Amino acid sequence: MACYVWSAISNIFTIRDSPEVTVSPVTECTLGELLCGRPTGTQKADKTLQNLTSTINTFSGRGIQYLNEDFSDEAKYFGAFSARVVLENSCAALVGRFDPFRLLYLNEFQSQPNFEHGSPSKSGFRWQGDVMNPNKPIEQAKMWSGDNDLTKISRSLFSEHYDHLVWRPAYNDLLDSVSNSRLGDLDEITGIDADSFIPRMKGKFRNLYSSLSKGVHWDFFNSSIEYDESTLKTDLQDMFTQISILGLASHFVPTAHSSLNTAEALSIYIEIRSQLS
Repeated sequence: MACYVWSAISNIFTIRDSPEVTVSPVTECTLGELLCGRPTGTQKADKTLQNLTSTINTFSGRGIQYLNEDFSDEAKYFGAFSARVVLENSCAALVGRFDPFRLLYLNEFQSQPNFEHGSPSKSGFRWQGDVMNPNKPIEQAKMWSGDNDLTKISRSLFSEHYDHLVWRPAYNDLLDSVSNSRLGDLDEITGIDADSFIPRMKGKFRNLYSSLSKGVHWDFFNSSIEYDESTLKTDLQDMFTQISILGLASHFVPTAHSSLNTAEALSIYIEIRSQLS
Protein backbone atom coordinates (compact mmCIF):
# COMPACT_ATOMS: atom_id res chain seq x y z
CA MET A 1 0.00 0.00 0.00
CA ALA A 2 2.84 2.38 0.81
CA CYS A 3 4.03 2.29 -2.82
CA TYR A 4 0.67 3.75 -3.90
CA VAL A 5 1.14 6.57 -1.41
CA TRP A 6 4.45 7.56 -2.94
CA SER A 7 3.02 7.24 -6.45
CA ALA A 8 0.34 9.71 -5.43
CA ILE A 9 2.98 12.01 -3.98
CA SER A 10 4.85 11.95 -7.30
CA ASN A 11 1.67 12.92 -9.13
CA ILE A 12 1.06 15.78 -6.72
CA PHE A 13 4.46 17.27 -7.44
CA THR A 14 3.91 16.95 -11.19
CA ILE A 15 0.57 18.74 -10.88
CA ARG A 16 2.22 21.51 -8.88
CA ASP A 17 4.24 22.58 -11.98
CA SER A 18 7.40 20.90 -10.71
CA PRO A 19 8.05 18.23 -13.35
CA GLU A 20 11.71 18.13 -12.38
CA VAL A 21 10.80 16.85 -8.89
CA THR A 22 10.74 13.07 -8.78
CA VAL A 23 10.42 10.58 -5.97
CA SER A 24 13.69 8.71 -5.58
CA PRO A 25 13.91 5.05 -4.53
CA VAL A 26 13.32 4.43 -0.82
CA THR A 27 16.42 3.86 1.32
CA GLU A 28 16.50 0.29 2.60
CA CYS A 29 15.85 0.24 6.34
CA THR A 30 15.32 -2.48 8.95
CA LEU A 31 13.71 -0.37 11.65
CA GLY A 32 10.56 -2.48 11.27
CA GLU A 33 12.44 -5.55 12.48
CA LEU A 34 13.69 -3.66 15.52
CA LEU A 35 10.12 -2.70 16.47
CA CYS A 36 8.21 -5.80 15.36
CA GLY A 37 10.78 -8.56 15.63
CA ARG A 38 10.65 -11.16 12.90
CA PRO A 39 7.15 -12.72 12.94
CA THR A 40 7.00 -15.68 10.57
CA GLY A 41 3.70 -17.33 11.54
CA THR A 42 0.43 -17.32 9.62
CA GLN A 43 -1.80 -16.36 12.54
CA LYS A 44 -3.37 -12.92 12.91
CA ALA A 45 -0.87 -11.55 15.42
CA ASP A 46 2.09 -12.37 13.19
CA LYS A 47 0.35 -11.17 10.03
CA THR A 48 -0.47 -7.87 11.71
CA LEU A 49 3.14 -7.42 12.78
CA GLN A 50 4.31 -8.31 9.26
CA ASN A 51 2.10 -5.54 7.90
CA LEU A 52 3.42 -3.07 10.47
CA THR A 53 7.00 -4.09 9.62
CA SER A 54 6.44 -3.29 5.96
CA THR A 55 4.87 0.08 6.76
CA ILE A 56 7.61 1.10 9.20
CA ASN A 57 10.41 0.05 6.84
CA THR A 58 8.91 1.90 3.87
CA PHE A 59 8.24 5.19 5.64
CA SER A 60 11.43 5.10 7.73
CA GLY A 61 13.44 4.52 4.55
CA ARG A 62 11.90 7.64 3.10
CA GLY A 63 12.40 9.56 6.35
CA ILE A 64 16.10 8.65 6.48
CA GLN A 65 16.47 10.00 2.96
CA TYR A 66 14.87 13.28 4.01
CA LEU A 67 17.28 13.39 6.95
CA ASN A 68 20.45 12.74 4.97
CA GLU A 69 19.79 14.36 1.59
CA ASP A 70 19.58 18.02 0.63
CA PHE A 71 16.41 19.76 1.78
CA SER A 72 13.69 19.71 -0.89
CA ASP A 73 10.02 20.57 -1.38
CA GLU A 74 9.23 16.88 -1.08
CA ALA A 75 10.98 16.72 2.29
CA LYS A 76 9.28 19.92 3.43
CA TYR A 77 5.78 18.71 2.62
CA PHE A 78 6.05 15.00 3.40
CA GLY A 79 8.96 14.59 5.84
CA ALA A 80 6.91 15.18 8.99
CA PHE A 81 4.09 13.00 7.65
CA SER A 82 6.50 10.11 7.13
CA ALA A 83 7.92 10.58 10.61
CA ARG A 84 4.46 10.53 12.21
CA VAL A 85 3.61 7.30 10.37
CA VAL A 86 6.79 5.72 11.73
CA LEU A 87 6.20 7.07 15.24
CA GLU A 88 2.61 5.85 15.54
CA ASN A 89 3.07 2.49 13.81
CA SER A 90 6.17 1.77 15.88
CA CYS A 91 4.28 2.42 19.10
CA ALA A 92 1.39 0.29 17.85
CA ALA A 93 3.81 -2.57 17.16
CA LEU A 94 5.22 -2.37 20.69
CA VAL A 95 1.74 -2.22 22.23
CA GLY A 96 0.82 -5.33 20.24
CA ARG A 97 3.96 -7.27 21.14
CA PHE A 98 3.44 -6.56 24.84
CA ASP A 99 -0.33 -7.08 24.74
CA PRO A 100 -1.25 -9.45 21.86
CA PHE A 101 -4.95 -9.22 22.74
CA ARG A 102 -4.88 -5.54 21.72
CA LEU A 103 -3.21 -6.46 18.43
CA LEU A 104 -5.72 -9.23 17.73
CA TYR A 105 -8.67 -7.00 18.62
CA LEU A 106 -7.55 -4.21 16.28
CA ASN A 107 -6.98 -6.69 13.45
CA GLU A 108 -10.41 -8.28 13.91
CA PHE A 109 -12.10 -4.90 14.37
CA GLN A 110 -10.73 -3.65 11.03
CA SER A 111 -11.61 -6.95 9.32
CA GLN A 112 -15.34 -6.53 9.85
CA PRO A 113 -17.38 -6.03 6.66
CA ASN A 114 -19.04 -2.94 8.14
CA PHE A 115 -15.72 -1.24 9.02
CA GLU A 116 -15.64 2.31 7.68
CA HIS A 117 -12.41 4.29 7.34
CA GLY A 118 -14.06 7.63 8.07
CA SER A 119 -16.10 6.60 11.09
CA PRO A 120 -14.77 7.49 14.57
CA SER A 121 -14.15 4.52 16.84
CA LYS A 122 -13.98 4.43 20.61
CA SER A 123 -11.99 1.19 20.54
CA GLY A 124 -9.54 1.96 17.72
CA PHE A 125 -5.86 2.62 18.28
CA ARG A 126 -5.40 5.93 20.10
CA TRP A 127 -2.33 7.91 21.04
CA GLN A 128 -4.05 8.96 24.26
CA GLY A 129 -4.90 5.56 25.64
CA ASP A 130 -2.64 3.07 23.89
CA VAL A 131 0.59 5.07 24.09
CA MET A 132 0.03 7.79 26.67
CA ASN A 133 -1.94 7.23 29.86
CA PRO A 134 -5.07 9.40 29.58
CA ASN A 135 -5.81 9.05 33.29
CA LYS A 136 -4.23 10.82 36.21
CA PRO A 137 -1.19 8.72 37.19
CA ILE A 138 -1.56 6.67 40.35
CA GLU A 139 0.74 7.84 43.12
CA GLN A 140 3.75 5.57 43.57
CA ALA A 141 2.80 4.81 47.17
CA LYS A 142 -0.62 3.57 45.97
CA MET A 143 0.43 1.73 42.79
CA TRP A 144 0.00 -1.70 44.36
CA SER A 145 -2.94 -0.94 46.62
CA GLY A 146 -5.81 -3.41 46.55
CA ASP A 147 -8.17 -0.45 46.48
CA ASN A 148 -7.20 0.52 42.94
CA ASP A 149 -10.00 0.18 40.42
CA LEU A 150 -8.81 -2.22 37.68
CA THR A 151 -10.22 0.07 34.99
CA LYS A 152 -7.95 2.86 36.26
CA ILE A 153 -4.77 0.76 35.93
CA SER A 154 -3.53 1.84 32.52
CA ARG A 155 -1.90 -0.61 30.12
CA SER A 156 -0.68 2.15 27.85
CA LEU A 157 2.88 1.89 26.60
CA PHE A 158 4.20 4.64 28.89
CA SER A 159 2.00 4.06 31.94
CA GLU A 160 3.53 3.93 35.40
CA HIS A 161 2.76 0.20 35.70
CA TYR A 162 4.38 -0.65 32.36
CA ASP A 163 7.34 1.45 33.41
CA HIS A 164 7.76 -0.50 36.66
CA LEU A 165 6.95 -4.03 35.41
CA VAL A 166 8.21 -3.99 31.82
CA TRP A 167 10.54 -1.16 30.89
CA ARG A 168 12.81 -0.77 33.93
CA PRO A 169 13.89 -4.44 34.13
CA ALA A 170 14.35 -4.53 30.34
CA TYR A 171 16.43 -1.37 30.27
CA ASN A 172 18.62 -2.57 33.12
CA ASP A 173 19.29 -5.75 31.14
CA LEU A 174 20.03 -3.65 28.05
CA LEU A 175 22.54 -1.55 30.00
CA ASP A 176 24.25 -4.71 31.26
CA SER A 177 24.39 -6.12 27.73
CA VAL A 178 25.92 -2.94 26.30
CA SER A 179 28.41 -2.80 29.17
CA ASN A 180 29.53 -6.37 28.51
CA SER A 181 29.75 -5.94 24.75
CA ARG A 182 32.44 -4.54 22.50
CA LEU A 183 30.12 -2.26 20.58
CA GLY A 184 31.96 0.90 21.48
CA ASP A 185 30.53 4.11 22.84
CA LEU A 186 26.72 4.17 22.99
CA ASP A 187 26.26 7.27 25.13
CA GLU A 188 22.67 7.74 23.98
CA ILE A 189 21.88 4.49 25.83
CA THR A 190 24.37 4.36 28.69
CA GLY A 191 23.69 8.00 29.57
CA ILE A 192 20.15 7.11 30.68
CA ASP A 193 19.39 5.11 33.83
CA ALA A 194 16.47 2.69 34.00
CA ASP A 195 14.43 4.80 36.42
CA SER A 196 14.45 7.86 34.16
CA PHE A 197 14.15 5.98 30.86
CA ILE A 198 10.36 6.05 30.44
CA PRO A 199 9.75 9.50 31.98
CA ARG A 200 12.32 10.82 29.50
CA MET A 201 10.84 8.89 26.59
CA LYS A 202 7.34 10.01 27.46
CA GLY A 203 8.39 13.66 27.30
CA LYS A 204 10.29 13.13 24.03
CA PHE A 205 7.42 11.29 22.35
CA ARG A 206 4.83 13.83 23.51
CA ASN A 207 6.88 16.67 22.01
CA LEU A 208 7.54 14.80 18.77
CA TYR A 209 3.89 13.87 18.32
CA SER A 210 2.87 17.50 18.77
CA SER A 211 5.58 18.90 16.50
CA LEU A 212 5.02 16.36 13.73
CA SER A 213 1.25 16.93 13.86
CA LYS A 214 1.86 20.22 12.05
CA GLY A 215 3.10 18.25 9.06
CA VAL A 216 0.06 15.95 9.09
CA HIS A 217 -2.64 18.61 9.37
CA TRP A 218 -0.51 21.31 7.69
CA ASP A 219 -2.17 24.02 9.75
CA PHE A 220 0.30 26.73 8.75
CA PHE A 221 -1.44 30.01 8.01
CA ASN A 222 1.80 31.91 7.65
CA SER A 223 4.41 30.58 5.23
CA SER A 224 7.23 31.94 7.38
CA ILE A 225 6.62 29.24 10.02
CA GLU A 226 6.44 26.27 7.65
CA TYR A 227 9.03 23.55 8.15
CA ASP A 228 12.57 24.61 7.42
CA GLU A 229 15.52 22.25 7.04
CA SER A 230 16.77 22.60 10.60
CA THR A 231 13.38 21.98 12.23
CA LEU A 232 12.49 18.98 10.08
CA LYS A 233 15.88 17.29 10.33
CA THR A 234 16.04 17.83 14.09
CA ASP A 235 12.64 16.14 14.47
CA LEU A 236 13.61 13.29 12.16
CA GLN A 237 16.90 12.69 13.97
CA ASP A 238 15.23 12.76 17.36
CA MET A 239 12.37 10.51 16.29
CA PHE A 240 14.61 7.85 14.74
CA THR A 241 17.00 7.92 17.71
CA GLN A 242 14.31 7.57 20.38
CA ILE A 243 12.19 4.98 18.58
CA SER A 244 15.30 2.88 17.84
CA ILE A 245 16.32 2.85 21.50
CA LEU A 246 12.77 1.95 22.54
CA GLY A 247 12.65 -0.83 19.96
CA LEU A 248 16.01 -2.19 21.07
CA ALA A 249 14.90 -2.25 24.72
CA SER A 250 11.75 -4.19 23.77
CA HIS A 251 13.84 -7.26 22.90
CA PHE A 252 14.98 -7.44 26.51
CA VAL A 253 11.35 -7.92 27.65
CA PRO A 254 11.03 -11.69 28.20
CA THR A 255 7.24 -11.74 27.75
CA ALA A 256 7.18 -9.75 24.48
CA HIS A 257 5.91 -11.52 21.38
CA SER A 258 8.20 -12.07 18.38
CA SER A 259 11.40 -10.89 20.07
CA LEU A 260 14.79 -11.12 18.38
CA ASN A 261 17.88 -12.54 19.98
CA THR A 262 19.31 -9.61 21.94
CA ALA A 263 22.62 -9.76 20.07
CA GLU A 264 20.78 -9.52 16.75
CA ALA A 265 18.66 -6.64 18.05
CA LEU A 266 21.83 -4.77 19.04
CA SER A 267 23.32 -5.42 15.59
CA ILE A 268 20.23 -3.99 13.85
CA TYR A 269 20.29 -0.99 16.18
CA ILE A 270 23.92 -0.27 15.27
CA GLU A 271 23.07 -0.56 11.57
CA ILE A 272 20.19 1.92 11.87
CA ARG A 273 22.30 4.24 14.00
CA SER A 274 24.91 4.35 11.22
CA GLN A 275 22.25 5.59 8.78
CA LEU A 276 21.45 8.63 10.93
CA SER A 277 24.19 10.96 9.79
